Amino acid sequence: MAGKLLTRLALLAALLSIATFEAACGSAGDSTGTGSGSGGTINVALNSGIATLDPAYGCFPQYDYWIIKNTYDTLVQYGSERDQNGQAEIKPSLAKNWKISDDGKTYTFNLRDDVKFASGNPMTAADVVYGFERLMDKGGCADYVLRLGDPKAVESVTATGKHQVTFRINRPSPIFLGQLTQTGLSPIDRKQLQANGGLTQKGDNWMASHTIGTGAYEVTSYQPDSQIVLKARDDYWQGKPENPGVNVRIVSDPTTLNTLVQSNEVDLAYGIHPKDVDRLAEGRQSLSQPGPWYIYLGLNTKKAPFDDIKLRQAARLALDRPAMADELAQGHATLVEGPMPPTMPFRPDIPLVEQNVDEARKMVSEAGAEGTRVTIDVKAGDQLESQVAEVIQSSLNEVGFDVTVAKLGTSAFYGKGGGFKSQAYLSRDGTPFNDPAYYLGFQVKCGNAFNWTQYCDKRVDHLLEVGRNSQDPEVRRKAYGEISEIATRDAALIPIFGVTPNVIGAKSLHGFVAYDDLEPVFWPMSVSG
Repeated sequence: MAGKLLTRLALLAALLSIATFEAACGSAGDSTGTGSGSGGTINVALNSGIATLDPAYGCFPQYDYWIIKNTYDTLVQYGSERDQNGQAEIKPSLAKNWKISDDGKTYTFNLRDDVKFASGNPMTAADVVYGFERLMDKGGCADYVLRLGDPKAVESVTATGKHQVTFRINRPSPIFLGQLTQTGLSPIDRKQLQANGGLTQKGDNWMASHTIGTGAYEVTSYQPDSQIVLKARDDYWQGKPENPGVNVRIVSDPTTLNTLVQSNEVDLAYGIHPKDVDRLAEGRQSLSQPGPWYIYLGLNTKKAPFDDIKLRQAARLALDRPAMADELAQGHATLVEGPMPPTMPFRPDIPLVEQNVDEARKMVSEAGAEGTRVTIDVKAGDQLESQVAEVIQSSLNEVGFDVTVAKLGTSAFYGKGGGFKSQAYLSRDGTPFNDPAYYLGFQVKCGNAFNWTQYCDKRVDHLLEVGRNSQDPEVRRKAYGEISEIATRDAALIPIFGVTPNVIGAKSLHGFVAYDDLEPVFWPMSVSG
C-alpha cells in the first residue's frame, strides 16, 4: 500500500512539470474573458498548477481538488450547520437519503434517479460501485481517504438496486459519512471510461485529462500549468449554473497575480501573499477564512541530527513563531501548538512553547552538535514559505546548526520528502477532511507513507485507534488531547503558524461560499456588469 502511494505521489508531482496537454473539446481561448462581468464567465487566477483531473489520484487539496470538486459530485455533502464539537452537518447530495444498520457497519444509500453524467448517460448504482471499486483498486489518494490506510476497512460496495448502493465496513465508525463527503469519492461514467481504455493504464492516462462526472461543469480545455476552461452544464441536476463557465488561469508569479487583481482582470484570485491582502482588498472582497491549514517544519526522526529528541526540541526553542506570524503573515495567521491545525474538531488548547535561544544553544552544545549541517527542503515558487524557511535558517544557525535551505521543484520536493530523504522540510499543509482521525492518521502514525518525519510512538498509535473507532465524542477528545501532548513533547512536527490561501474577489462577484475544505464551488457564482 505504502509503495503504491509513494509511486503515485511522485508521478503526480512529475505531471506538474509536463509542458501542456489539452482535453479534446476545445482550446484555451474558447472562454477567455476580460475580467469582471465579461459575458458572465467567472475568471479565476490560481497560484499553482493542477496535477490531474482523475478523482482517484487527486492528491493536492488546494489544487487538484478545485477542478474535481466542480466536475464530480459525492453521495453526501457538508452543510453550514455545526455541532458542539465544531463538526459540520452532513446533508444529501447524489444520495437523497440513507440508512445505517443497528450494528453501525452497513450503510445503504438511496440515489436520486434524475442525475446524468456530462455525456448524457444516466447515473445508476452501477456507476457508483464502478467508481469506488476503481479508486480502491488504484490505491491513490482517494483510496486513503476512504479506507484510511486499512485495506480491510471497506468490505464491500454493492449495487442493491438500480438506484441503491450499500457499503459494508469492517467496524462501526464515527467518521465514515464524513469520509464520503470528500472530493474524489465519486461515481464515474463507466460507459465513457470503458470506451476510452477502461481500468487499464490507457484509461488512467485518459482520465488524467478528461472529466466524466455528474458535476456542474465539464472541462473543455486542460493545460495544467497554464489554463483550464470549464463549461457549465445546462442539465446539471441541482439546476442550471449561474454562469456559463469558468476560466482558470495558472499564475505562479506573485507580481503577475497582484497585477491581474489590480487591473480587475480576474473575478477571483487565490494565493495572494498575506502582505498584499489588505491593499488588494480595497474596493474588492476579502474572501479568506480560517481553516485546518498551517505551515509547519518537519524533522526526520530517522536522520541525524533530528533522530535526537533533544535537538528537535532545541530547534523549536530557537524559533520566534509569534514574530514570524506578525512580520511575514502580516496578521493573517493563527498561532497553534501541536500536530493538529487550526479549526480542527477536538484540537486541545496547548500553550505555545516560547523561544529560548540560550536554552536551545545549550542543548545543541551538550549534544555535541555545533556546526552540524542541516538542509531544510522547501517548494520553490511559494514566496511565503521561502521567507519562513529563511527565518528558520537564521534562527537555527544562531543556536549552533549550519543550515542550508534547498528550494526544490514540486516533483523533487515530493519525491524527496515522500522517499524519507529530507533531513527537514517546510510544508504548507492541512486537510480537506476536517477530522483528526484522517489527518493524524497519516501525519503521526507509525509507518504511514505520508508521515515524512517517520515519527513513531506506540502509545500514539493506540490512541489513534481509540479516536478513530469511538462513537463517544468525549473519548475522542481525550484521545486526541493526549496525542497532541505526546507529539508536542517529541517535536517531530513544529507548527509555525496557521495560514490559509488568501482569496480576493471582485466587487461584482456574487454567490461565493467559503467551506472548510477551501475548495470553491463555482456553479452558484455570478458576476454583474
